[in-house]
Amino acid sequence: MSKLYGRITDNDWNTPEYVWDYLIDYEIIPRDKTIWLPFYNDGECGNYLRKKNFNIIHKNEDFFQQDYGDIVIDNPPYMDKNIPNVKLKIMERLIKLNKPFMLLFPSSTIQTKYFHKLVHKHENFQLIIPKEKYNFEKHKGDKTKCLFYTLWVCWNMNFESDYYII
Repeated sequence: MSKLYGRITDNDWNTPEYVWDYLIDYEIIPRDKTIWLPFYNDGECGNYLRKKNFNIIHKNEDFFQQDYGDIVIDNPPYMDKNIPNVKLKIMERLIKLNKPFMLLFPSSTIQTKYFHKLVHKHENFQLIIPKEKYNFEKHKGDKTKCLFYTLWVCWNMNFESDYYII
């Protein structure tokens, strides 16, 4: 489980290995950067990417109190009853830190007023759009059928294109 503002959240899930493999196969994850995965859950995502020879920082610490690595690639909690608009607060913090990011969010995120305001205020947003609906794992090996589609909201990653479909 991840920590936000020092509290444990229970709405975060692991990004399955096959999703990471898509990003690796398309050479989207830079190998020359230190990657911070700030949303811990059970730590399996960090373990998997280390096995794939990426330089990963993945600790069970409060996201809003830490700043590691060159970039952030992760699947953050989508809501927190104590933190309104937690997705927005996460993106704003990373932009303030000038930390390039790839965050896996429900696709409806890009249709919100706060996202439109953020995009108009800051340049360099890009999208990675999956060809399929991802399913997530609470713990390694657990499976669930996700009820919604997701996409990677990226900022300042300097990709050649503004969007990719993978």
